[in-house]
Amino acid sequence: MKTINLKKENGMLVVSTPYNSEFVNRAKNLGGRWDAKNSTWVFDESVEDYVKQTLLDIFGVTGEASYETCSLIVRNFTKNAKKSGVELFSRTIARAFGRDTGAKLGEGIVWIDGTKVSDGSYQNWNTYIENATFEIQDFPIERTKFEDVQKAVSEGWCEIKIVKKQRTREEIEAEIANLKNRISELEHESSNC
Repeated sequence: MKTINLKKENGMLVVSTPYNSEFVNRAKNLGGRWDAKNSTWVFDESVEDYVKQTLLDIFGVTGEASYETCSLIVRNFTKNAKKSGVELFSRTIARAFGRDTGAKLGEGIVWIDGTKVSDGSYQNWNTYIENATFEIQDFPIERTKFEDVQKAVSEGWCEIKIVKKQRTREEIEAEIANLKNRISELEHESSNC
């Protein structure tokens, strides 16, 4: 699963995200170019604030630092998308590329039940999902605070499932170093009082 990630390299911003049509449109408008070799978007650093805001608007995180994730369990979902993929909560659930291609699952989607097909005419094809139950994995917890997710949860067709992941040694060591720095700052502040 591709996570949201933003880093600076040689005066450029390099961004990776799961596929999202709104992000693609906004990335192009910001002068971003697709690097197919690395599956990333590349932007000039001069648009850094706009890129970060776009990431926050769509995914709830900028990807500059690691972030907590969860899974969303979606039940009884039906949607049709003309000449594109079906997206929900900024994630592609399934995407067809023509009438006879079938609907391929998006990144981090676990299909449990329901129908997913490509249909329509040769020139006017659709991605169609009906009565689907699926899990969206590696979903940023910050994104669950958006109105669309909160509404779905309150209506009962979406459930947030917190997944406990084993932290790496590097993550734990970084947290310890940050806590030691904070303790040192507090000790310094209290000695100056």
